Amino acid sequence: MRDSMKILIASERSRDIYEKLFESMKEFEYVIRETTAGFDDIVVQAQQMQPDMILSDICLNGGDGISLLQMCRNHTSLQDTKFVFLTAVTSQKIIDIAYEVGADYYLMLNQEPKFIARMLERILEVRYEDRNKKKQQENMTNEQKQFLFDSTLENDVTKMIRSIGIPAHIKGYQYIREGIILSIKDPETLNYITKYLYPSIAQKYHTTTSSVERAIRHAIEVAWNRGKLDTMENLFGYSVNSGKGKPTNSEFIALIADKFRLEYRMKGYPFGQFSA
Repeated sequence: MRDSMKILIASERSRDIYEKLFESMKEFEYVIRETTAGFDDIVVQAQQMQPDMILSDICLNGGDGISLLQMCRNHTSLQDTKFVFLTAVTSQKIIDIAYEVGADYYLMLNQEPKFIARMLERILEVRYEDRNKKKQQENMTNEQKQFLFDSTLENDVTKMIRSIGIPAHIKGYQYIREGIILSIKDPETLNYITKYLYPSIAQKYHTTTSSVERAIRHAIEVAWNRGKLDTMENLFGYSVNSGKGKPTNSEFIALIADKFRLEYRMKGYPFGQFSA
């Protein structure tokens, strides 16, 4: 690891434990913070220090580590900070609660110090890579961000239509993929499927709008009759054999496009910035 990694330790235990733990980890800068002054002071220090990791015990003066974790996660600047418990508390119920609240790892003090040190190094390696990736993305030009977004979107849509069972060799495969991508970027496209969506696809692939419509309809029929039923039932929300009938072209594209838009929003993809 090239850069010094910052660790804030919230604990009432002897400093010797942590000094021994970190003696082989020279690239780490760590601060041991006692909790007698209250959790508010620890959170303030964490916001100022911006540590790569907060290492906390479960049992703390004036409260517990899970409460400290909750307080940290309520601050935007600390939401990406790795939060690790290093404790003697072995209750499975406490462990489950810790992960539910947002802990990244839960380590036991009775484990070998070398093992604990290796685990912390791995966690910080991940943090280091995430931090660098974020910096790279922040330094990207809009053109580079657009390329990354488009590449990710195309790969994800391709995986989806393959999982449904649409064969790659039929024309409708490419047309459906293009239609889904256009609809993800601009939902209004589906309101003008015959006036805009089909003509746009036809222009790209040097064909006619009627050929696009027929090829997409045929691809949906192939998937409905010979595709992967479990995948489609999960996607469309009802049994493929229920008699409801296959979806129309616009329904099929809209449903998949909406699924991706929701997933991408949750991942933080900025649709408005890059939409065509």
